[in-house]
Amino acid sequence: MSDFSSSDREVLRFLFSKRDWVDLYELHVEFGLSPAQVIDMLERLLGVGFAERQGVQARLTPQGREWVLAARGEIFFDTDSKVWRPSSDQLLSGAMASLTPYLPDLGLIDRNFFIQLALGKENDDDTG
Repeated sequence: MSDFSSSDREVLRFLFSKRDWVDLYELHVEFGLSPAQVIDMLERLLGVGFAERQGVQARLTPQGREWVLAARGEIFFDTDSKVWRPSSDQLLSGAMASLTPYLPDLGLIDRNFFIQLALGKENDDDTG
C-alpha cells in the first residue's frame, strides 16, 4: 500500500489510536470525511488483512498495527509526495534572464482596445 491521501492518513491514525472497535461514524464526525472516503481506505485495509470489520465498526488487526508501526515514515512523513506549493528554488529555476525582453501573450490582448486607440476613439467605459 502506498500513495496515501490525507483522509487515508486520518483513518489510519484514528484506527491506530484506538485499540478496540471503532464506530465508523466517528470518523465522519471527527474529521468530516465522507462515507466513501472512509469505506475506500477500510476496504483496502480489509483486502490485505490489516483491518477487520463488524457492521459499522472496525479495528486494525495485530498485523495491521505492526504494519502501521513499520511503515509510519512512508505513511505519515512521506518526503517524496507533492507539496502544496513549490519552493523558492523551484520557482526561480525557470526564471527568465534579467535582459530578456518582455513579450506579452498576444492571445490575451484585447484587440478592440488597440483598434479603438488607433482610431482615436475614447473607451466607452471612461465616459460619463
